Amino acid sequence: LSGSNTYFSPLGAFARKQMDAIWSDLSGGDAQPLDIAIKGRTVTIPQFRNGVGRASFFDLCAKPLGPGDFLAVADACKVLMIDDIPSLSRSNFNEAKRFVTLIDALYEAHVRLICSAAAMPEMLYLEGEGTFEFERTASRLREMQSDDWAAGA
Repeated sequence: LSGSNTYFSPLGAFARKQMDAIWSDLSGGDAQPLDIAIKGRTVTIPQFRNGVGRASFFDLCAKPLGPGDFLAVADACKVLMIDDIPSLSRSNFNEAKRFVTLIDALYEAHVRLICSAAAMPEMLYLEGEGTFEFERTASRLREMQSDDWAAGA
């Protein structure tokens, strides 16, 4: 992935095609769901193979998951692909908070992130409570795209 784009925006056919091509290259075959058991709950990564997971934003952030769940996901995946990250605002504040927590877990575990999103990191969360806090997340998303960061993974 060194030198390759790992953040695709805006959402649409081009972003989907790029994500599918990377998935095909990294997974190397048919994927299976990965069920991660955490304190009596199960977190499912819909597609998983060879340490590479793929899920939609909805799969991870629209469900009542917390830091422990995201740490387990980060522990299970060397690379995580997240499809269809929407614009974030007060209308999906809970999902936005979970996304921030997910990115923190991936960042700390040095998981390689590949994603498609409605906008570039700095433009994902423009209004509502939490915009200031999201600046750190946008910065981490940018850093996680760099070749220097990937080299440390």
